[in-house]
Amino acid sequence: MTSPSRIRVPKTAELVAGNIRNRIVRGELEMDEALPPESALMEDFNISRPTLREAFRILESEGLITVRRGSRGGARVQVPDTDVAARYAGFVLQSRGTTVADVLNARVMVESPAAGIVARRRDHVACARRLRAWLTEAAAQLDTPAYTERFHEFNRMLVAMTENETLILFTAMLEHISDAASTTYTRVPHADDTKLAHKANRTRHVLTDLIEAGDAVAAEDLWRRHLSDAGQVLVANRGTTVIDVLA
Repeated sequence: MTSPSRIRVPKTAELVAGNIRNRIVRGELEMDEALPPESALMEDFNISRPTLREAFRILESEGLITVRRGSRGGARVQVPDTDVAARYAGFVLQSRGTTVADVLNARVMVESPAAGIVARRRDHVACARRLRAWLTEAAAQLDTPAYTERFHEFNRMLVAMTENETLILFTAMLEHISDAASTTYTRVPHADDTKLAHKANRTRHVLTDLIEAGDAVAAEDLWRRHLSDAGQVLVANRGTTVIDVLA
């Protein structure tokens, strides 16, 4: 007869942190809102100061609050955002020795469907107009390094148009690393930089036309090929692991 598994009872500080965490993620506490004074929280939860501060340390490590010391200090709410998730995902991948190629391959699988999703939207024509407006505004920088550095703006705009929060989060986590790889790449001039920038620009124009036409299959196929080709350029030129581009 097997012995029953030992049940771990959460510490008081973990329970307090959980209570405050739930209030933050449910929107009951807003960004930069000050939490009540320590004395009030200690009374509300019927806990000691060390227990409260341990709860604060838990929440601070999760990026949900910031604690300022001094007479005007205190705990303030930090609403969770995609940047925090992206940074932590980067740390995990670095610790596992993940290759940049691995991340960029995942990016193709996760991000390419966004083009088809946007093309299927009822307002796909309006979406295309917004994308075209970005391309028109960025055209002045086409032959400068700044244009390549701004590619991620178009990509994020496209993904945001899907209005799928899970896809937006996953893509942001992968883009955090691919953007770092792009930055590493653009630090050193390459003979084909201008050619590649013009090709990427043409692809975005064609993609915008396909979205405007509502051709979801062609839009997704084009975006998949573009992301794959762009990833191969980054992998071939600089950095083999995630730590190479994030360190």
